[in-house]
Amino acid sequence: MQSVQRRFGKPRTADESQVAVLLKDFEDADKMLSRIIEASKAWRDAWVDMLTVQQRFAYDFQDMYSPIVESSESTEGREAVETPKPIMLRTVKLQQAYAELKSDLLDEVNMVDTRIVKPAMDARDHIQPLKKTIKRRSDKKARLRKHFL
Repeated sequence: MQSVQRRFGKPRTADESQVAVLLKDFEDADKMLSRIIEASKAWRDAWVDMLTVQQRFAYDFQDMYSPIVESSESTEGREAVETPKPIMLRTVKLQQAYAELKSDLLDEVNMVDTRIVKPAMDARDHIQPLKKTIKRRSDKKARLRKHFL
């Protein structure tokens, strides 16, 4: 009779160590996904900043070589010389090439959001309810033991 009570009297539950290991695995996965998200966003932002700086350099070269508007002050002894046309054409082409490069690479860099960041955030969002369920289960189990002891 005692063996029947042992088998059927108490429901079989997972050991506390198994639940703790499972919770730790969820915590580790959450931390890993957070690091992946942060690193991917930082990588994307760094590339956007690099492309912006390169394009600004090209604009600055174009501004630097563009003709200077004469001021009302006299420039004694100095005569204004216009930048040669081939140099101006090269700076315009450089600026256009950097603008095209930035637009092409920004499309690729922004794919990081759809291919890495969004799936990682989705996985993290899916892990949260499971982790909460396991915690609630262990809390309810502890309350049940406290009630019966």
